[in-house]
Amino acid sequence: MRLSKFLSTTSFFTCLLVSFAFVSCDVLSSGDDNLQPPDTYEFTRDGASSVAYPGQTDRLNMLGEMDAYLGRGDDGQTLSEQVLLDMYTNAGGDGGGNFSFTSDRQLANKTFAPDRDEQLFENLFADAAAASQNGANGVTASDGTAGLLVRENSGNTILVDEKGREFGQLIEKGLMGAVFYNQIFNVYLTDARIGPDVENEDLAEGANYTPKEHHFDEAFGYWGVPVDFQSDWPEDREDEPRFWGHYSDVVDNVRDGMLGTNSTIMDAFIRGRTAIVNKDEAALDEQVDILYEQLELVAAATAVHYINDTLGHLSAGNTGEAFHTLSEAWAFVNALKYSPRRAITVDQIETIQNSRFGQNGNFWKVTADGLNQAKSTLLNVYPDLEPVQDEL
Repeated sequence: MRLSKFLSTTSFFTCLLVSFAFVSCDVLSSGDDNLQPPDTYEFTRDGASSVAYPGQTDRLNMLGEMDAYLGRGDDGQTLSEQVLLDMYTNAGGDGGGNFSFTSDRQLANKTFAPDRDEQLFENLFADAAAASQNGANGVTASDGTAGLLVRENSGNTILVDEKGREFGQLIEKGLMGAVFYNQIFNVYLTDARIGPDVENEDLAEGANYTPKEHHFDEAFGYWGVPVDFQSDWPEDREDEPRFWGHYSDVVDNVRDGMLGTNSTIMDAFIRGRTAIVNKDEAALDEQVDILYEQLELVAAATAVHYINDTLGHLSAGNTGEAFHTLSEAWAFVNALKYSPRRAITVDQIETIQNSRFGQNGNFWKVTADGLNQAKSTLLNVYPDLEPVQDEL
């Protein structure tokens, strides 16, 4: 990390020593200058890290283990509605005995409020459990009947509802939007958590961060990436970015990095956190604007990516593969609704989901023409995707 030229000689050498250990630098103790953006998302105070987001890490782990459980339904095993509810609400601090760890956090109470009011995920859990009975009895899914579908390329099966939508994708990617994006967009990047009136002088009780610093770190935690994440991420570390971080990496390097979402978002998080340290509200606002725009772009780009895949599978006559990728596309389009600053309208989202992806949202009715119309809508709303529309 770089230091300002005004650092005192003493603090300069202190900083150098700390940087060897933490790959970051602490200038707050010098009290005489602004921090320059570090190379990675690492910030220190008095030689110790001032970054913490354990609650976000817990919730990423919860969703990872829920997704693994849902995979049993794809394998033809029965699913329990109660197990899914226990994992969602983290019953007993260990998901009703279904998590490999304990935590006092949960996914349910961080879910987008209208989705909770409509019992969106509770209903999906019940439907998945019921459908899994068909799967366990060897029922092949068809129009109007939930069951298993074979993915032609891999030979694996997926558990789908009566409209052909894959439960694992609707729930996993659905919660990525309803919890992770919802919390970033509607909680941690808002004035209520990082605005000018939020405490940024005194440290939180028993912590090495101010409340404002911590709130911004919590937004970063929901992105699910290593602190040194960047564009052109190496293949030997491809398992490290999780959930939204993973999908940013999927679309980042198309046409040799034309979108570059990894570095753009990472840079905005680093510069935004630096602005909080420096108490620079204008600089923080600038980075928050970038985060809203670019995180939304990741969801839109990933939706186009899966629409392209679906077009290819439909052309090849591979229904199982097509419904798998279309389920992913459905969920990433759905995630667009969680940003209060979204470029796309709710009406456009619902038209894609309930018409372009098949009449009444029935995948068995989907057509190439409908998919191309959905893609056209996304390209019109997100023109940055147009140059790479067929390469995503």
